[in-house]
Amino acid sequence: MKIGLAVGGTLKEVSTLSARAEAAGVESVWVAELDRTALVQAGAAISATATIGVGTAVALAFPRSPTVTAMTAWDLDEMSDGRFMLGLGPQVKRVLEARFSVSVTRPGPQMREYVQAVRTVWAANRGEAVTHEGEAYRITMPTFHGPLRPERRDTPILLAAVGPVMSRICGEVADGLLGHPLASPLYLREAVRPCVDEGLARAGRAADACPITSMAMVSIGDDADAARRAARLQIAFYATTPSYKAILSLHGRSDLPRDLRRAFVNRDRDRMAELIDDDLLDAIAIAGRPDEALDRLGAWAGIADRVVFGVPWYGMSAEQQRDAIEAALDLATRATRTLASPR
Repeated sequence: MKIGLAVGGTLKEVSTLSARAEAAGVESVWVAELDRTALVQAGAAISATATIGVGTAVALAFPRSPTVTAMTAWDLDEMSDGRFMLGLGPQVKRVLEARFSVSVTRPGPQMREYVQAVRTVWAANRGEAVTHEGEAYRITMPTFHGPLRPERRDTPILLAAVGPVMSRICGEVADGLLGHPLASPLYLREAVRPCVDEGLARAGRAADACPITSMAMVSIGDDADAARRAARLQIAFYATTPSYKAILSLHGRSDLPRDLRRAFVNRDRDRMAELIDDDLLDAIAIAGRPDEALDRLGAWAGIADRVVFGVPWYGMSAEQQRDAIEAALDLATRATRTLASPR
């Protein structure tokens, strides 16, 4: 199992944290797209490092043209000497429309076509006579008289997936699946992996062609109660979104979103945190004292090829987030050393 770390903050902090993760032997760092573009953050991480993998978890696909994404990803891949991983996600309907003024009616099929269109651009840049003609995208001039680069590889594309449709599409076309922070090891094993395998079989791909990268929520500190509350609040925030109801249903909490949405609308964060019981918290997150955290990694054994440690952010100040990332970096360092040591 490989260990990655989600990094964030200012661009300077992204650079510094990435360099420190590399020095600690962590396998990869990952940047998200919330208030900053993931692709610029990835560039900052790449510039500050020499050997560590750098990925986006995730860059949003649909607000961007596939051609622009393909061009940017290849630039980052060249900049990193082949260390870049392009993680793409669809985002939920409400955010696409309200924030990006983008409407998508069939996100699964459109994401499949998006990946195909990106790879068409890369193939054209290598000198192949290809175009893309699809339902959502039509690219008849995928390259613009640039120098041919026949030696360039396709940058690995990982897709974010929660439900069965997107998980199957990952198996069909992606180089890996990015699990959501709310997706427990149980959910990945029982709901996601079987659908990925269906997609692999449908596309005639090898059984190991689409490994799972789990985004594990890590919230640890000397004040275990405060660390666990931060994780409860983040889980509660995610769980207000209908897209993730299947995860809660698998854990016997299908009615939870109704109560969480009521508390969210009322801005009652204490109630939101209170609704996440200990069993659900521990099924999803690594939360509590630092000396107990390493033992929790075993839950991902056999299902995740890589576990990326990310921290809560909902309701947290910038200083609290920095402290949380420091604790996650320490855990990632210890986990890397433990996994690398002979048994």
